Amino acid sequence: MRCPSLLLVIFEVLSSYIAQEYFQKGYNEFTADVYKKTLAINSANFIVCPLSVDIILALAESGAGGETAKEIKSALRLPENREQIHKIFLNITPYLDSSEPYTLNSANKIYLTDKYGIHDGYKNISVIVFNSELAAVDFVDNEVSANKINQWVNNRTHGKINDIINSDALDDHTFAVLVNAIYFHGKWSNGFKKRDTFKSIFHLNRKDVVETDIMEATSDYSYYSNEELKAQFLKLEYIGDDVSMHIILPDDWEGLAALEEKISDVLVAPNYHTTRVNVRIPKFRMETEIPFKSILKEMGIQSAFNEDYADFQGMVGKDMQGYISEVMQKAFIEVDEEGTTAAAATTVVLHMKKTVNKIKIIRFHANRPFLFYLRLDKLGVNLFVGRFITP
Repeated sequence: MRCPSLLLVIFEVLSSYIAQEYFQKGYNEFTADVYKKTLAINSANFIVCPLSVDIILALAESGAGGETAKEIKSALRLPENREQIHKIFLNITPYLDSSEPYTLNSANKIYLTDKYGIHDGYKNISVIVFNSELAAVDFVDNEVSANKINQWVNNRTHGKINDIINSDALDDHTFAVLVNAIYFHGKWSNGFKKRDTFKSIFHLNRKDVVETDIMEATSDYSYYSNEELKAQFLKLEYIGDDVSMHIILPDDWEGLAALEEKISDVLVAPNYHTTRVNVRIPKFRMETEIPFKSILKEMGIQSAFNEDYADFQGMVGKDMQGYISEVMQKAFIEVDEEGTTAAAATTVVLHMKKTVNKIKIIRFHANRPFLFYLRLDKLGVNLFVGRFITP
């Protein structure tokens, strides 16, 4: 007879594997969608972190219901069953915590007010499933609250992400701000030497060029040439072999647009083979700020941003109408001879609908005969009394 505990272990391992496989497939689709939508609003250099958005929206979904929850799960390509969603994020969290031989950290924090009574159940899920920190703040003092959030993000990203939230985004109707911060720092396992870096031209298109710093190395690398996509793939690994940078270079000088049209295929790692390669890539550094609200609405998340139809009753009471007012991301990357540093932070700001007390206006139109009197109120007597029957 088999040991029940062994069967349980096997089941848990298999369940975790299935959850991870489900996440990978859905996340790759989500990543491609995010890239397309970001490209539509940004034609210059950009760096975006879909994982940061994915995590923080999954955290928001845990407090959502009805159509709001359905739309978020659909956009993120998450399963319908919330327990399965939680299993996915419980499973991937350990992968996002490493200090050696590379640094990779993901952290969540929820800033909330006691004014609207956030459900304990939601707090427990955010801590147990998403490993979130909780902090009570008074959003009425919006500058102090914004400073606290910005300082935490700055610390978690080692100074790479600053001012993720503006104080103007917060007010007395803000009931929560969900924040995710991701930081990575890794050194090349097969690096570049600074003495080999040189000035050279970078082709902007067939006609225009600029001069920039080019790093060079010749060694054995993971390489793949895709004739269908008309592009070369190069894999640069970091020490530890868990994280790698993949560079996809179109064969044609102006072939990037064609590659971007097939971004879903491009983002799938090919069957590399190891060969001798002379690599030349530019040193670069970039920062990008992306207002995600419009992107997410295009991806089908509509009701979450509508103060009349959003459903976040898993966070707050049934009689309270909470909605997402803003989703913002800032991302950073720097690539040099030693390796890569990258960071991102994403905030989700939740507001309570501003209820306007509708005052019923009583009509008092003295357009017919009436009585009147003048009263000495402090004595409680009427000084004059009369009637008015004609003007």
